[in-house]
Amino acid sequence: MTFSPDFDLDRSTEQAWSGFEARLSEVLSMMDATEPLTLSTLDGEAGLSGYVRFVARDSQRIWALVPDNVLIPSEHRLSGPQIETMLESGFSPPDPSAGDDRATHYWLAGSQTASDQLAARAVMVLRDVFGVHHPVFLAADVLAEVLQGSTTALEPGEPIDWAGLPVDEVTAVIPVNSSHLRRLVEQVLADMPDITPLRDADGDFAIRVGSTMVFVRVPQDGAEVLVFAPVVHDVDGRSRATEVLNDINAHARWVRFALLRDRVFVTMSILAQPFVGAHLRQAISELCKVADGVDDLLASSLHGRTTFAGSDSDDSEAAF
Repeated sequence: MTFSPDFDLDRSTEQAWSGFEARLSEVLSMMDATEPLTLSTLDGEAGLSGYVRFVARDSQRIWALVPDNVLIPSEHRLSGPQIETMLESGFSPPDPSAGDDRATHYWLAGSQTASDQLAARAVMVLRDVFGVHHPVFLAADVLAEVLQGSTTALEPGEPIDWAGLPVDEVTAVIPVNSSHLRRLVEQVLADMPDITPLRDADGDFAIRVGSTMVFVRVPQDGAEVLVFAPVVHDVDGRSRATEVLNDINAHARWVRFALLRDRVFVTMSILAQPFVGAHLRQAISELCKVADGVDDLLASSLHGRTTFAGSDSDDSEAAF
């Protein structure tokens, strides 16, 4: 199988945050005072659980605002160590006499010329204070362009007429190369409702799915599209894990489970010559259901852990 055994989820996550921070810095450097910019994380049942809001005071000054506990649901209220982390990073505590947003928010004043510092502080709060595991776990509203990042450029001279490509997902398309295939994959993902995939430095697309992450990869040869997810980490006992996975694979339809070092992955390959968008949509839907449906059980059976703890698996179902 084309799946690369050197896939590093931690490295991919760090790259995603690094890219997100750079794009956020660029947005802040051009922000005006027409409306605030909010990075929020949502809890499936309680709604808003935390956010970092940027407010442009004038052409140069920007405030970064983090809500005080009076604005956060009780189950997500900030602890003493979390508050201490913000204060140590430069945030000031709420000032009831301020008469503005600072009365109910921890706040940090910055400038557009130093937008990279504001972006870094925001990422720190989201990761270390609110515990956001990956940028894809942020609510995508006005920041959809920040979450998605820039589109991979076409290689010069590629004979692709995008205006002439069929939009119907059941129409077969022969990709001329891997770059063309990646664009076709991106188009399918863009048409899937309620998901905002991220792209890491390796070109993989990442999708939040409950307590795990699903990745979509286009290999260099452009012969297939691989959909995969790390479902269990830190497996205890390779021999027993291999035995369990062999039994599962004997009964599994379409997907395959693999043990790579101390991690269990579930994978599915879609032939791409020709490429049919509907096949990819179905594959993503199937693998998402399997990955988020078995990870807790497998982690318990193999004495490992899931990718993320405490995620709401219902969030992923609306996308399909």
